Amino acid sequence: MASISKICLYKPFSLSFSGSVKDQTLLQRCNFPATCILREQVPLKNECRVFARMPERTGTGVSAYLRETGTGENGDYARNDLDISHLISVLKFCGGEGCLEFGRTYHGLIAKTGLDGDEFVNTSLIDMYAKCGDIDSAVMVFNQMPRLDVASCNCLISGYANCGLFEEAFRVFMNYESWGNRPNSYTYSSMLAICGILSAIEEGKQLHAQVVKMQYLSETAVSNALLTMYCKCEAMADAESLFERLPQRNIVSWTAIINGLYQHEGFEKAMRLFCLMRESGIEPNEYTFTIALASCGNMKNIDYCRLLHALVIKKGMALGEFVGTALIDMYSELRETDDAEKQFKEMGNLTSKVSRNALIKGLVQNGKANEALDAFSELVRKDAACDEFTFSPILRACASLPSFMSCQQIHAQVVKANFDKNTHVGSSLIEAYTRCGSVEDAEKVFSRISAPDVVSWNSVIKAYSQNGNPRRAISLFRRMIMKGFRPTGSTFLAVLSACSHSGKTQDGLEIFQSMINEFGVSPEEAHYSCMVDLLGRSGQIEKALDFINNTPIKPTASIWRPLLAACRCHNNLRIAEFAAKHILAIDPNDATVYVTLSNIELMKLKEITKEPGCSWIEVNNKIHKFFSRDRTHPESEKIYDKLKQIMMLIKGTAYSTNADSLQVKEDFCLYHSEKLAVCFGLISLAAGKPVRIFKNLRVCTDCHMFMKFASMITDSYNIKRQL
Repeated sequence: MASISKICLYKPFSLSFSGSVKDQTLLQRCNFPATCILREQVPLKNECRVFARMPERTGTGVSAYLRETGTGENGDYARNDLDISHLISVLKFCGGEGCLEFGRTYHGLIAKTGLDGDEFVNTSLIDMYAKCGDIDSAVMVFNQMPRLDVASCNCLISGYANCGLFEEAFRVFMNYESWGNRPNSYTYSSMLAICGILSAIEEGKQLHAQVVKMQYLSETAVSNALLTMYCKCEAMADAESLFERLPQRNIVSWTAIINGLYQHEGFEKAMRLFCLMRESGIEPNEYTFTIALASCGNMKNIDYCRLLHALVIKKGMALGEFVGTALIDMYSELRETDDAEKQFKEMGNLTSKVSRNALIKGLVQNGKANEALDAFSELVRKDAACDEFTFSPILRACASLPSFMSCQQIHAQVVKANFDKNTHVGSSLIEAYTRCGSVEDAEKVFSRISAPDVVSWNSVIKAYSQNGNPRRAISLFRRMIMKGFRPTGSTFLAVLSACSHSGKTQDGLEIFQSMINEFGVSPEEAHYSCMVDLLGRSGQIEKALDFINNTPIKPTASIWRPLLAACRCHNNLRIAEFAAKHILAIDPNDATVYVTLSNIELMKLKEITKEPGCSWIEVNNKIHKFFSRDRTHPESEKIYDKLKQIMMLIKGTAYSTNADSLQVKEDFCLYHSEKLAVCFGLISLAAGKPVRIFKNLRVCTDCHMFMKFASMITDSYNIKRQL
């Protein structure tokens, strides 16, 4: 038996418990089995607690305590009165609830009463220490056992597996024979589970051979472990073959194979097996229904989904947390958000954090950002608990609008809930502030993240790349590598875009080569498109064309478009025609091609359908949209008066010399949506408030110049735009 001094702080045993806060809380709410003494069954826990809390321990109290707990006058526990089954039950409880300190206290009792040679007690100690995460103490008990049986070995394997020490678990398994033990069904179930976690298919197949040789395949627990292992190792052909040969199938077997098919996108097969399961007389449980609903949603068949929903209602499971949430997810996947909201309301008081998160996520995924914000506001009003899975999707909703004020309000809720240092929430906040054009707030959030990961770095690099500070983005990229983070494809995309917009062509080419050669990241379509833009912006049109012709993938329209845009800027008519021809061959309805060609006077603008330009601004938590020559807004008269006033100021100031382009295009471009949105912001927002304009298309040169001059004239305002 292990020396107690090596495992825990040894002291004369006392039943006055002084464990951790967690242990004490569990001690108060649990009922340990009664200890067997000669006179009667006495709840040991209650006796210990009352005695420990006595303000003054009189002779009568001490005598009663010693008598009832079986402890002698000198503090020794009466060994004959100690029930081993009670000790095993207590140790099992300690392992299940994580009461490490309380378990150590009982270990001291075991050592003092001389029960440290009992195989069952030692095995229970190994199990308790392993489940509490103290694997070193478990190994120490194991190593000093006089005889190692299969139960103690199994406990140690499970302990290693729970602590993620899979190599050590395999080592114990390989030593079974040398210890005179033969693996049983529980051993093989545990080892197959480890193989599934590690995706160790070869080792799993060797264990499968041993299972057949030892004739354990007929045991349902082992066959289910085999089935799960093959599914996790993505060997679905082997899993299906094994399932067909199983002598006995229970609900776990059916659920395992259905889940395996769902995980590998075999949704129709999963639903067929679900139907076969019911035909065989086995009714699904909540977990099976959850997988079936997810499979049905991914099949995008509304009729099947409604039939399955009806079956769930018939079984009385529709309002449960797991199945109810799966129904919300299913209808969200089908874009039936009204049905998802209806299901959520029907759950009433049974709704949980998980179901609330599912509803918000579904609304955001289906482009209903305002409805998602309303649902989140309702949660806040009810003081419902929020976690990172609540904040991340709702911040995506803010980014999609984009709504700066909503982003700030949710940021306040994040801080209140102590998630402001959370990596995932922080990354979502950075993305939201980036889309809202507030790169300063984005970097503040980044600086508060306790342990930023690659996603956090990508977000802040992207923030500077997209908001007019590409040099800062490149600087952060280099700093990220110096700190030991490995950049991803998203990182390189943001940095290459920054190089393109800052004119750092050579840096961009070197970074692109390092992406492939040094970091082993395979370029995707977006990376090639960015490189064409990099070369095109610097006037290297021929090199950009050569780059496209030498790409290992077939050039897409998105790769040709930046070349066409570069031809427009540098008046290269020949290559522009060539690029336009390739784009129209891929996408004949691409209106931007004709617009670009008309702008470089290659051809007359043919009749096409072009997406109308739209600009919007957020004022007092409300989004105001404007189109060109728009007069539908209630404040239209004031907006147009403000526009005329600003144009007169531009013409009458020192900037008028540089504003010729505005005067030339005045009749054609005066009433563009960006100008109307700017003027509405100027008449609606208080002095000193930034005017944040958002637009669905690229801002034209005339509107860009207008914003520049308007910012100079109204110097108390900071006019910004977001493409």
